[in-house]
Amino acid sequence: MRKILLTLLMALPLMAAAQTTAPMGIFVSQNQGTVDWTAVHDQNDLEYVYIMATTGAAVTDQRCSINLEGAVKAGFPVGCVLRYDRHYSAQGQFDNFKAAVKGHHLSLAPAVYVVPDNPYDLNIKRLDMLLQLLEQEYGAKPLLMVSQEAYLKYFSLERYAAYHVITISNGLKFPSIRYTFWQYTDKEKVAGIMEYVPGLKLNPTYRLNNVKIR
Repeated sequence: MRKILLTLLMALPLMAAAQTTAPMGIFVSQNQGTVDWTAVHDQNDLEYVYIMATTGAAVTDQRCSINLEGAVKAGFPVGCVLRYDRHYSAQGQFDNFKAAVKGHHLSLAPAVYVVPDNPYDLNIKRLDMLLQLLEQEYGAKPLLMVSQEAYLKYFSLERYAAYHVITISNGLKFPSIRYTFWQYTDKEKVAGIMEYVPGLKLNPTYRLNNVKIR
């Protein structure tokens, strides 16, 4: 028994190290204003970037194209985020996203940011159609970007088991659901960006290759 306990205690620093050395990234939108992408790349230990692209079928993030150009030029693997709006058709939201990112090189699978209304009413059929359209276009399943509560209510079903998840759990010590990326804070300070920015951690059991566009 003593030997087993000693083995477990010796393993604890390794587990802690695995959590603290998770590859880091950021999620950027127009809320961060002007970004010095060269400084972001050269002065921070960041390995990837997700950029807000569109909301629904009619809204494009004001700095989407500028951020895409800057992040790719700086050398980051980049993915884009579509914020789902149940009021608009899947085709309309897909077309809006596709137009916003046209001409830019995306290396990471797109993410669909799902913020349930109150009461929770997502129009799941429409959301599923949007996920299918994105997968057909980009050759990779889009990520589901959701809170832990939304994940447990909607996306822990078997039919979503093959989708990677960005869990939004700002301020928690550690996510309590399965995840590929963890948005651990929305108040990270990053050299090259004046405003706070959401910070991301990649699950240590995954690599970026797991979500790259083939």
